[in-house]
Amino acid sequence: MARELVRDSNRIVIKIGTRVLTEDDNRLSHATIAALVEQISTMLPGREFIIVSSGAIALGLSRMGMAMRPRQIDMLQAAAAMGQSRLMHAYEAEFAKSSHETAQILLTYEDIQNRKRYLNIRNTIFALWSKNVVPIVNENDTVSFSEIRFGDNDILAAHLANMIDADLLLMLTDMDGVYEEDPRENAGAKIVDEVPRITSRIRNMVYGKESALSSGGMESKLRAVEIATKGGIGTVITNGKRIDLPSLLSGDPVGTYFIPFKRKLKGRKKWIAFNPTTEGTIIIDSGGEAAIVRDKKSLLPVGVREVVGDFRLGSNVSIQNEEHREIARGLSNFSSEEIGLIKGLNTRQIPDVLGTESCFDEIVHRDNMVILV
Repeated sequence: MARELVRDSNRIVIKIGTRVLTEDDNRLSHATIAALVEQISTMLPGREFIIVSSGAIALGLSRMGMAMRPRQIDMLQAAAAMGQSRLMHAYEAEFAKSSHETAQILLTYEDIQNRKRYLNIRNTIFALWSKNVVPIVNENDTVSFSEIRFGDNDILAAHLANMIDADLLLMLTDMDGVYEEDPRENAGAKIVDEVPRITSRIRNMVYGKESALSSGGMESKLRAVEIATKGGIGTVITNGKRIDLPSLLSGDPVGTYFIPFKRKLKGRKKWIAFNPTTEGTIIIDSGGEAAIVRDKKSLLPVGVREVVGDFRLGSNVSIQNEEHREIARGLSNFSSEEIGLIKGLNTRQIPDVLGTESCFDEIVHRDNMVILV
């Protein structure tokens, strides 16, 4: 039944990993790109595809004669600059064989965090689709600094999938899916067909950390899966070296399918919930938690115990309970300084404390809040 959601998917984000796109000598696998593009092309224009492609840094490092991925940000940026053009040229050449146009989109962490940029990117993608263009997306490693980077394209793909209201996130790696145990130790290990929710048992199955030339791994993919499925987007992890895309999109049991949450957030609330970062934190007591989670009410000053960070009115903030577990996110009606003054108070006391005649009753209004538990 769950695989019917895959079969019915029309808007699809395909994330292709570095180890899928490169050969053992770390050079570009033209055969792999050709096979993937051919399969995608046969399913156009019936579906909308967007590709999130890794591989630029690996290709750049190969051109620079470096066998290992460096830690220095300037060397990574230089490698990305050298690899991006070669990677994009490969996609353009293959899609041209079926007379399909491509477009390159380079994103930074700040592009997703900023609401205006977020909407601009979304509109650009929709405009490209209207012209039957296939967008090729990568993190803009040439300008991103370590403290504002997504970290790898798995996370970028998940945020992008939420941004464009995708039906499916397809993550292509060098493994056939998530195994019940490490297949390197047990050749008979079986693939998990479907995962309703990511539990500690699923996390314990994870293995395969970063490679010499890539920054992801199965652990990173599970973090991406959580972001996507909580946004109502089903996700498949499977092998990109021998992918049969038509079979997968026909609902056949290919790879591991992560079943999405039933809720479908839209517009501003999706941006609030899945923004890569928040600008501050509000700690609330058990009464405030019950009001938000159980009673579906707004957050009032009386339920606030502590405010962390320095933020302005309108900022996207994390709302956490007394155990510091995030239970919600929302747009604050007050600055962090103001919340520090009115926390724990009755709403009637706010005007006198802040020295104003009128103000909001709520710290975060229900209409600007997303529950995450």
